[in-house]
Amino acid sequence: ASATPSTVRGYSGGSKAPDGEYRKADGYGPAQNVPKPNAPEEGYREKSIEGIRKTMDAWVKWTNYGIQVGDFTESRKYISSDFTEELEGYKSFEDLYKRGGWIIDGIDNYVADGNPWSEDGETYFWKAYREWNYITLVEPTGEWHRDVNIQKDNDTWKFEFKYSDSSWKIVGCEQVDD
Repeated sequence: ASATPSTVRGYSGGSKAPDGEYRKADGYGPAQNVPKPNAPEEGYREKSIEGIRKTMDAWVKWTNYGIQVGDFTESRKYISSDFTEELEGYKSFEDLYKRGGWIIDGIDNYVADGNPWSEDGETYFWKAYREWNYITLVEPTGEWHRDVNIQKDNDTWKFEFKYSDSSWKIVGCEQVDD
């Protein structure tokens, strides 16, 4: 159980972490010394099923990084400019951090359900199960909002990918039945 967020942004764990020591966010403050993900696996730009897998992997890692630090610059590279809902979510989270707030947890993992498929050779779809516990948005005033993943049977998503400008882009996703 995490502590109730304080009204003053401080340090997670109650103190400044030593250089290089990762501390996840908690009621005292945002995550500290969050390691940047490695560069995407070689071949993520390939117009292939493997390229889609590597793109999805890089997007998940960079989005989890963004959740912890309030910077989604790298995540945007994997998202189509047409996927406004996702891009607006990034901006909302970045604005929270700019106001002095932060996010506790919010980390996602996706487990693929089979392989990507296409009906027209242009747009590919991929079902994945989203594993997550909760996300808490902490405002600088100390007010907070938490979403908890209680219902585990509504976490399957269908992602839509298109290849453009020499790389795969996620152009949308929707919740689907298992």
